[in-house]
Amino acid sequence: MQGERTGDVLPLIRMAVRIYRPVEEVWEKFVDPILMLQWLGNEISAEVKEGGQIAFQGPNAPTSPEIAGRWEIKRIREKEGILFTWPILGTDTLAVVKLSQIPPGTLIEVRHGAIPSSARELHLPEHWTLLLANLRSVIELGAPALRFDYSKYHPLRITRYDPTEVRQSVLIDAPPSLPFDVWTNPEKLRHFIGIERPVVDARYGGIYTWWAEGRGPVVFTRMEQDQEIEFTWVYGDEPETRVNIRFEPVEDKTLVVLHHYGFRRPEDVIGYDIGWASVLSELKLVCELGDSGIERSSLWDEVRL
Repeated sequence: MQGERTGDVLPLIRMAVRIYRPVEEVWEKFVDPILMLQWLGNEISAEVKEGGQIAFQGPNAPTSPEIAGRWEIKRIREKEGILFTWPILGTDTLAVVKLSQIPPGTLIEVRHGAIPSSARELHLPEHWTLLLANLRSVIELGAPALRFDYSKYHPLRITRYDPTEVRQSVLIDAPPSLPFDVWTNPEKLRHFIGIERPVVDARYGGIYTWWAEGRGPVVFTRMEQDQEIEFTWVYGDEPETRVNIRFEPVEDKTLVVLHHYGFRRPEDVIGYDIGWASVLSELKLVCELGDSGIERSSLWDEVRL
């Protein structure tokens, strides 16, 4: 989901994540280049000081032909936050990450903007969701939630040879019944997806909606308890597609495999790959920690650093 266009820039990206660890520990791990290898990139070069930079590369680093693989540090305050620029489409966009102590842990707040409106199709909020989910997972679970493959990510340079489907998966330390319940229990789905009144008629042909009509799921086309669900998907003027989710037991864990298919053209897939990756990363946190900790809402006063 994208913000409304404002002149030649997009509105600020605003989000946060709650991490149930003390500020001192979260800060130490946030600026640790060794841990950055798990949530920021496969190759890291970090000079964490004012005037320094954090450079990230590799297939799981959030970089592409349009998104630079470096943060240029403008200001830093120990255990409080960091202000940096992140070049997007050749423009030095400004971002601030602020840490605050909350009971019973730490709130990491992110503001990123202003971003050129031409970057709309890069779906930057989903990238931040994945970064924050992986950071929390590394700190609280000891490993990233889901590592997205950026080596094939070029949404502004689509060719006819690019995929016309999305395949993503995540390994969850829980039996299949738990992630299945998160997708099909209205109360759990409400917190997982962040929606007020989901409709879930958990049977073949049953209504399955998250938002308004024409903005996502429509009806179930497959329903096998704790094993598999499938539903139709319609968003705006896009053609109807289908989302299939399987819950495969792997010893005492579950591999959740998502397949979104039925797109007619590669350009119709733009945003769904990183979007579903961010959703599955939150699913892992919900199942293993009780909530994703991700907030995209109204906590925001001025964030100063």
